[in-house]
Amino acid sequence: MNKEKSLTIVKGFKFAGIIAGDKNKKNIGLIYSTVDETYGVAVYTKSDILAASVILSKNNDKITNKKRAVLINSGNANAFTGKKGIMDAQKCISKVSELLCISDEEVYLGSTGVIGRELELDIILKGIDNVIENLDTNDKSAIDFIESSMTTDTKVKQACISFELDGKTVNIAACVKGAGMIMPDMATMLSVVITDAKISPSMMQKALKSSVEKTYNCITIDGDTSTNDSVFLLANGLAGNNIISSENENYHRFADHLNLLLEQMAKEVVNDGEGITKFITIKVINTPTKEKGKTIAMSIANSPLVKTTFYGQQLNWGRLLMAIGKAQTRLDCSKIDIFINNYKIVSNGEPALNSEEYIKAEESLKERNIDVLIDFKQGESEITIWTCDFSIEYVKINGNYLT
Repeated sequence: MNKEKSLTIVKGFKFAGIIAGDKNKKNIGLIYSTVDETYGVAVYTKSDILAASVILSKNNDKITNKKRAVLINSGNANAFTGKKGIMDAQKCISKVSELLCISDEEVYLGSTGVIGRELELDIILKGIDNVIENLDTNDKSAIDFIESSMTTDTKVKQACISFELDGKTVNIAACVKGAGMIMPDMATMLSVVITDAKISPSMMQKALKSSVEKTYNCITIDGDTSTNDSVFLLANGLAGNNIISSENENYHRFADHLNLLLEQMAKEVVNDGEGITKFITIKVINTPTKEKGKTIAMSIANSPLVKTTFYGQQLNWGRLLMAIGKAQTRLDCSKIDIFINNYKIVSNGEPALNSEEYIKAEESLKERNIDVLIDFKQGESEITIWTCDFSIEYVKINGNYLT
């Protein structure tokens, strides 16, 4: 895994990110594939309210798997903006396709920012001219693209991974934006993944959907699901491997490496959570089904009382038990063991700490990374969820978000 040189490791793509209008940060970004036979798939939010970018990108998926460009704007989600929002978004797509000499259906669109505000369409259309003029293959252009999607993010989040298929080096690179309104299915999150692997769209979709479920859908910052979440995967085939068109060994190698990459990206999102002071890993093991384990883990991860007790560095394990109970999975909680940072605080449903161990366990909460392990001893399934604490800074950020 390489977090220094990421997007540019995949040849055949150009990048740009620019400031449009009188903004104080980059707000329009573009990725463009120079390879005609480039294919794309995506996974989107499951929210009942869909942003215009999601609606149009999903419609384009129905028309063709060929995808040559991803246009992103930040500062405005263009969600819940009615028919005008759809028409404005389509004009942005059409402007990109016209200037790049590709069809509208070959363009993905991602938007992020404030919900319910109309796009400043004239500014964005002029910005599209500028962003296309700035397309390049260098690292700076790639960073510019990533920065163009950032809202409350504090840092660029990117990584890449390389491996061998059929004696050819295959590269996958990814970037992601997201720091708040983060909850599975998926989050206020835009992620672009590019690869030079030669793989069919059906296998791309299968690999991406599976990986998102294990990674981006296993993080939560505040329990809120966005209207705009999108993960795009583009493949141009330049690696020259034999095409992956079935679930063979090459598919599994590709899927495994994609999963490793997106897990890293998912953790980066949590580590950049709004106001974060603690990175919390919650592992629930030995449940009858993975679904029950995930319900319990999410109940803990999304509990404001659990989050604030970790922010306060207090070993209030009663709040963990509360969150386990409210999940209502009907599992026998009298059998569970609970560990925090490897200290056993509950054994077979009863307190397990003596005074000396309690002091050590609470002292460990001063560390940034906190590990919670819950063993139900009632099955063989397990799941890991990543989350963070709630801090005073989180409230300040979101109390002033519109300004």
